[in-house]
Amino acid sequence: MMNKIFTIAWKDIRSTYSDRNLVMIMLAAPLAVATIIALAFGGVGGGDVPIRDIPVAIVNFDTGANGQNLGATYVNAFIPSEDTTGDADTTCPLVEGTAGNGNSTSLQDLTEAVLLDDAKAAREGVNNGTYAAAIIIPQDFSQKATIGPTKFTIEPTSIEVYANGGRVIQAGIIRSIVEGISNQMATGNVTIQSLLNEVNSEFGVLQMSLLTSSAAFNDNIGCAFVPGVSGLGIDQQSLAGKSVNGAIPLLIVFGAGQAMFFTLFTGQGGVSGIFEERKQWTLQRLVVSPTPRLHILLGKMLGVLVNCVLQLVFLFVALTVVGSVLNGGFVNIWGDNFVLIGLVILSAALSATGVGTLLAGVAKTPEQGQIYGSLVNVAMAVLGGAFGFQLPEAVSRFSLLYWGSDAFQKLANGSTEIGLNLAVLFGLGVVLFGIGFWLFNRRLDV
Repeated sequence: MMNKIFTIAWKDIRSTYSDRNLVMIMLAAPLAVATIIALAFGGVGGGDVPIRDIPVAIVNFDTGANGQNLGATYVNAFIPSEDTTGDADTTCPLVEGTAGNGNSTSLQDLTEAVLLDDAKAAREGVNNGTYAAAIIIPQDFSQKATIGPTKFTIEPTSIEVYANGGRVIQAGIIRSIVEGISNQMATGNVTIQSLLNEVNSEFGVLQMSLLTSSAAFNDNIGCAFVPGVSGLGIDQQSLAGKSVNGAIPLLIVFGAGQAMFFTLFTGQGGVSGIFEERKQWTLQRLVVSPTPRLHILLGKMLGVLVNCVLQLVFLFVALTVVGSVLNGGFVNIWGDNFVLIGLVILSAALSATGVGTLLAGVAKTPEQGQIYGSLVNVAMAVLGGAFGFQLPEAVSRFSLLYWGSDAFQKLANGSTEIGLNLAVLFGLGVVLFGIGFWLFNRRLDV
């Protein structure tokens, strides 16, 4: 009995993989779809963000006020002081002896800044991609943002950061740096204003004027605005763990979904092929041979099951190869628990065969089987998230594709909690297979 079942199954398996067009649909199509989607949305590069030599233009129109030029502070933060005309008159006793630890990256390493005197040229440079962003400091910036002997109130002011919309990450870094410097200045100036208001309320305007005009006060207050004291630095850190290409997570998601989706069609097509054999009279020859009808059907179903298993195995090996190529080195994207991977493949193949058997049992003709199969398989794909969007989980659970794809994704993420997935796939596969087999056996009329 078993020899006849295996012989029939082997005949169907061999004929399936000798059909080049069918193999293209079974293997090449889902592999290509998953890879293209992963590359399109995940990118071909790594997950690292370029944080060196960000091109930026600085336009400093600030004329200075009250002995300070706050615009020069921004310039000195981005460009080495010997290349700029910074605030040379500002001194601070704390600058001497202040040094970094040698392990951080300065803003000069992070950016590649140039000083321009034309705001229009700076904006044009951002628009054409020469610069990621332009920092434009207005003429009255220091006048409004500082306090002097005759000016005790800070006025609202702003700095323009003109960014390139196509370089969002780099422009965002520049904006964050400018905001950091501006917040530091605002904090210092608000503190000075509060101090002077307190001196004025306690000792009067005369004492406050004497304080603000003293050299010692200006020197020490100036420390808050000298880059040498509060110089900005970038401490670059590498995240622990393996560097993985950004497309691989999407390759896992879409690869599992597309593999399950096309396996449903394989299960349906393999069982529906019995109708074609009847049309070609090969099924009748089997029936009139000394082979029980039950053995014929079991051989056919076993062939479909093995085809589904082989399809999933070949696809996941191919997806692993694609992921390794994208990563620049071997990466086992489906995890290392090969026993559980094998169980998921077997259960997913059984569920696909069960769906195909049920459809073949319900349909009266091959044309009906194709229509019913397409509707059911596409509906399961939509519910299971194979097309790039995910419905609420309460709805997705009605799709076998969800349970299979979810199990593969859990294994890829290192989780082994797939007991429910296996139970659903195996259980429904057996039930659907049994019902479909009974219906098909009753309908089979040669």
